[in-house]
Amino acid sequence: MDEFATRKGRRYGTIPLDFETRQPVDLLPDREAGTPASRLREHSGVEIVGSDRATFFADGARDGAPGAQHCADRWHV
Repeated sequence: MDEFATRKGRRYGTIPLDFETRQPVDLLPDREAGTPASRLREHSGVEIVGSDRATFFADGARDGAPGAQHCADRWHV
């Protein structure tokens, strides 16, 4: 998961990506923890969640995919 700006400094969203295909899966409208959590719950087969470890991503991943392995994405390592 990563974030994107629709209006830099004012409006941000979340982009869930597929690690295997390296393609965006969806565009989520905000950076609230509940949004990626609900998206992850819809796809219960998620095994790994990568993000920049922002609090809202970490909380969303923990709530939405509690059995998944959580790791920092390559860009932020």
